[in-house]
Amino acid sequence: MTHVESIVIGGGIGGLQAAHTFAKLGLAPLLLEARGTCGGLVFGAPIGGVWVDLGAESFAKRSRAVASLCAELGLEVVDPSGVSWLWSHRDGGFATRIPHGVLGIPTDLDDPFVTALLSPDGLARAREDLTMGAEPGADAADLATLVECRLGAEVLTRLVDPIAGGVHSAHPSTLAVDVVSPGLREAMVREGSLVRAAAALRAAAPAGAVVSSVSGGLFTLPRALVARIRELGGEVANRRVVTAIARAGGAWSVTHHEAGRAADPADPPVPVGDPVTVTTGRLVVALDGRAALDLLRTIPELAVDDWELPRGADLTQVCLVMNAPELDAGPRGSGLLVTPDAEGAATRVACKALTHYSIKWPATVAGTGTHVLRVSFGRAGIPTGDPTPAGALADASILLGVELSADQIAGHAIVRFPNSLPPQTPAHRARIALLTRRLTEMPGLAVTGAWFAGTGLAAVIPHAQSVARGLAAPASAPDQERSR
Repeated sequence: MTHVESIVIGGGIGGLQAAHTFAKLGLAPLLLEARGTCGGLVFGAPIGGVWVDLGAESFAKRSRAVASLCAELGLEVVDPSGVSWLWSHRDGGFATRIPHGVLGIPTDLDDPFVTALLSPDGLARAREDLTMGAEPGADAADLATLVECRLGAEVLTRLVDPIAGGVHSAHPSTLAVDVVSPGLREAMVREGSLVRAAAALRAAAPAGAVVSSVSGGLFTLPRALVARIRELGGEVANRRVVTAIARAGGAWSVTHHEAGRAADPADPPVPVGDPVTVTTGRLVVALDGRAALDLLRTIPELAVDDWELPRGADLTQVCLVMNAPELDAGPRGSGLLVTPDAEGAATRVACKALTHYSIKWPATVAGTGTHVLRVSFGRAGIPTGDPTPAGALADASILLGVELSADQIAGHAIVRFPNSLPPQTPAHRARIALLTRRLTEMPGLAVTGAWFAGTGLAAVIPHAQSVARGLAAPASAPDQERSR
């Protein structure tokens, strides 16, 4: 049985950052990833001759940890180009700029883009937030309750639902305020208004866009992390399925197998061949939530047997690479979020969002007349259906106000994300807090990943770095024995 200084299970961004932190501290990690490549939901591929992000494409700038990591890896951080728009189904459908705000909470109720989206009654109700004092909504745990209490139902349905719901693929009623917008409730108590709180958070944030990416595509980040881990003496082992973890004296044992293809290629790989067992004094579980809980249930002290994660949305993305010089002007900037159907409006657009990727990140195909459109379908609790390139093209034509034809498509990809990241509900965060306390009684074991740390690289990267550093501090008994 081989003993190694640190082990990370799972090669998503959280696992990669944990392994990278171990490697920098001289604790040569073994990272075990079931699939053929690392990166999790950060990945890309060549479509129609253009390399594009097919998973996550940007990160929130509220945390400087991601930009610092990119600089450390020699990756150039870039801000997006173009402004973002919102498509409303009301009045036959219209597009307007997304107002300045936080997850759809406006920073100025006199903003013409806000007044265009709200009725006179809805705007009057929203203005009550400015004078009602700090107490109403201060104890709201979820985003929808907070917004409706302070600003009314129209702001929730016409602004916050499409914007926050589009970002997190969940209805605001399932989103814990303190996770999706850290500091918002505290700012509201301080400012006496949710609108003024949003304005204060935006004023304190880094200047410019609220998100950034990596020049050449965010998918280059996991590649750079893998390369650096190996340069520092770590091992990244792909196609290895972990089937068991257990406490072994003063260490942890990890049993893994070669990964085989499941009957359904969309399902996770399955273990094949003979098992291999290794031990370590430092173990990080960085799998997606359901797979992580399957492993953690084998440790009775963690008491997670009854934990069922909230279901995420079934999402589908259709990526279109178009020969369409008529889109050079970027008629809707970097793209649009689409409001859910409201007030009995006839549905003209089926998708929930369109990203004009080649306008948002112009270095992709600048000046070539080629354009990349990412058209996203699926909302929490609503069947996604079976989106097609033709349907995506039809939606894009309406949203962009440009008639596009199928013969302009140079390439396409359809990517499905069934039961995507579980929403960060207040109940889910309470279970996370309890599990975090129990993990303090399990020396040498930590958990990270988006389901645990919160959605997005801005949450995952600093969390993974923190847990790896925490495990690195005390040496385990087996490691102490080997150092004598």
